[in-house]
Amino acid sequence: MRARLAFALLLLGATVRAEDAGQPVTFGSRSSESFPVQAFGAGPRVVFDSGASDPIAAPWNTVLIQGFLPDPAVTFEAKRAGGGPPDWTRLEMHRFPNGRFWARARATPGPGRLRLRALDTGVSRDHAVEVYSVETFVANPESSEASIPPSRGPKDPGAQRPFVHPRAEWKAVPATEPYTPDPLPWRITLHHSDGRYTQTLQESLDEVRFIQDFHIHGRGWIDIAYHFAVDPLGNIIEGRPEGMLGAHTLDDNEGNVGIVLLGNYHPPVNNRPTVPQLAAVAALGRYLVARYGISPDTLKGHRDYKVTDCPGDRAYATLPALRRALVGAPAPGLAGARRTAASLSRINAGSFDAAVLGH
Repeated sequence: MRARLAFALLLLGATVRAEDAGQPVTFGSRSSESFPVQAFGAGPRVVFDSGASDPIAAPWNTVLIQGFLPDPAVTFEAKRAGGGPPDWTRLEMHRFPNGRFWARARATPGPGRLRLRALDTGVSRDHAVEVYSVETFVANPESSEASIPPSRGPKDPGAQRPFVHPRAEWKAVPATEPYTPDPLPWRITLHHSDGRYTQTLQESLDEVRFIQDFHIHGRGWIDIAYHFAVDPLGNIIEGRPEGMLGAHTLDDNEGNVGIVLLGNYHPPVNNRPTVPQLAAVAALGRYLVARYGISPDTLKGHRDYKVTDCPGDRAYATLPALRRALVGAPAPGLAGARRTAASLSRINAGSFDAAVLGH
């Protein structure tokens, strides 16, 4: 007899491995969804039904979504499609005052497609809900990895780091467990947050605080996964402390500095990397190269390690220019690149090289 597959809310934070989470879930090849909700004054009623997802390659026991929810009266439910009981189980919701939210449920481990739906329980106004990403994974005990770093270039302990907005500025909470030291990084990985393309420093600080909450309470990690976040304005924001093992690249976190661009740089969203943003990544990369003797060739995208869209086609296309920029002397191009950004309407490798390298 087929085993009963029952969803249960994950009320206690289950820990998962020190890495990016499992597999992105798509619906008709779409990784994101947006749907309108009208205030009819009666509920609950279904306002969105995803239908069965595309096939999910590996078994899973946790479903996790994140996005933008203007009205907290919209809730989500989940079930395993094509089998199991007909009952839907409500996802545990965590919504920030600015509307950013994540929601999660846990299931009996097993294979199968996912089905999601949203219910209006009494919204007060018409609005649109955005689901930025859906993922499934199996929660496992946290573990670290061992790897052999390549030979390094010259190291400069006195290398000057560009200005970084500290954790205290975005009101970071302490890590839930002690970090694993990782004091001699030898590679850098670029990510995108698959979230908000922020327009002000305050929006960026709020978004990083949301990401930390999402990573700690949604994915079960001890802290935000990345070491640095860079917003479209060129602000660099501290994430997990430098010199501590990150949690951003599956089985390849050892010696790996994680830098995340705030936004979604992949179709259909297609946010555009800005010159100030790329100049900030270059300045940060130059510091890391000088400080730790990292080879610029080790700057890669998340997709170079795992089957994923991250950091998005548009961000991934900048990596050759960024690697060239890391060869230059630390920092001086950052301010000039920000001034140049006002006169540039498009980003391409040539204009970025000229702005950052001062050509």
